Amino acid sequence: MRGESKIIHNEKVDIEHLEKIGFYISKCLFPGAKILLFGELGTGKTTLASAIINGLSNEEIIVTSPTFSLIKVYATNPTVYHIDLYRLSDVSEIEYLDIFSDPTAIYIIEWADMLSYLTPDESLNIYLFYNIDIRYRDITIEGKGEKYKLIEEELSKKIKVV
Repeated sequence: MRGESKIIHNEKVDIEHLEKIGFYISKCLFPGAKILLFGELGTGKTTLASAIINGLSNEEIIVTSPTFSLIKVYATNPTVYHIDLYRLSDVSEIEYLDIFSDPTAIYIIEWADMLSYLTPDESLNIYLFYNIDIRYRDITIEGKGEKYKLIEEELSKKIKVV
């Protein structure tokens, strides 16, 4: 049924498959899209962000974690704000970053659990976990809101659905 959440879950994802997933996601995005990334240190949040950003670019971009700068802006089409909240200790610090202020940009936020009450009502939420086999990751993708459920529906045609 259209708009019904299918929740995409894929286990034992290697880095090549994670990059493909990021590329598929990039082709479904729209200006104003918000991608929230959740997962422990080293689970692949920046790898996935890199694949999404490169999927929106006409040339290869070397994407690094914005852990120390907090925000990196990429001149893709549309512009991408890649944000890392790892170093912030309080949600009030996030207010000063003025995130989500450009309605024409795409936002990719690592450590999105730090957003607390600033979490948008609608977003594409991506959860990355260590697989029992440390060489792989497990990934769950869930759309919150009608536009994101449509992305989820489109992605479910290319990625395993649970």
